[in-house]
Amino acid sequence: MSDMETLEELSKEYRSSIPSDLRETRSFDWYLEELYDDPSIARNAHQRVADMFDYYGTQYDEEAGVVEYELASEDPLGDGENTFYGRVIHEAIHEFINKVKSGARGLGPEKRIKLLLGPVGSGKSDFDRQVRRYYEDYTTRQDGRMYTFRWTGLCDVLVDQDPADDVVRSPMNQDPIVLLPDEQRESVLEDINERHDAPYTIRNEQALDPASEFYMDRLLEEYDDDLQSVLENHIEVVRLVADENKRQAIETFEPKDKKNQDETELTGDVNYSKIAVYGESDPRAFDYSGAFCNANRGIFSGEELLKLQREFLYDFLHATQEQTIKPKNNPRIDIDQVIV
Repeated sequence: MSDMETLEELSKEYRSSIPSDLRETRSFDWYLEELYDDPSIARNAHQRVADMFDYYGTQYDEEAGVVEYELASEDPLGDGENTFYGRVIHEAIHEFINKVKSGARGLGPEKRIKLLLGPVGSGKSDFDRQVRRYYEDYTTRQDGRMYTFRWTGLCDVLVDQDPADDVVRSPMNQDPIVLLPDEQRESVLEDINERHDAPYTIRNEQALDPASEFYMDRLLEEYDDDLQSVLENHIEVVRLVADENKRQAIETFEPKDKKNQDETELTGDVNYSKIAVYGESDPRAFDYSGAFCNANRGIFSGEELLKLQREFLYDFLHATQEQTIKPKNNPRIDIDQVIV
């Protein structure tokens, strides 16, 4: 009986495994101050994934002339259960990570799909799964933290707002910095990059998703273009942790039928339960549940993508080269993710 763990001990163990601020809500002003103290919280997906590989440790193999990344060579989270052996495979992993790091610097690979090619049993799926698992863990750490926002008190101002939508989380889990207009955002980013010691520049040129853009426009109209009042009264900043099971900042895509493919699997679809409330063309009546939407701020993992119908691949073309998607009844939406 002495070896049994009590419920209290199990509860304490669970609480210690999650970020202490996971349930906390912060103001936009807090986020802005935190951004100046730690600019890394505003990294894009390629930058965060690139830093993740270094976070878990590296070893330089002088004979092979490659860097071995311990998340693959040692698997510290799994006590070595899922390790990769052999010079050839570590050279391939080294090349893959170099592509991600080049994307973090904005040198071009961020606008390309990262293809894992090889024969059956060569470890492609295992490595892909390993990267997703470590990204989940990294975003729970202080070094990997990221934040998103939610709109609150909407029914107090918008008379046509559904009471069920008084609090609305950012549908694309966007970084709070996108709430700033372009000119003000550029000024903030310029300031924080002078303080940030990293081989890349923090950048974010994304526009708000259509639903958030709608709320921002309506609230600015109500507050006579007083941005401070809008952000202070209607924005809460919350911690964002990648979670594949919740389809949050990590998404896997597996084509079911090569002859019957629906783009809404990737880009989302109309929320039919909201059409009667808002109307079909209202951005509040859209369901941002597509794979690209769920993967925003993280990793999109697709299988057998090259076997998809040619017409279906146009979504991937725009998602990589332009880093946008075009859902039904919506303008182009900016996305930020590593597509594997």
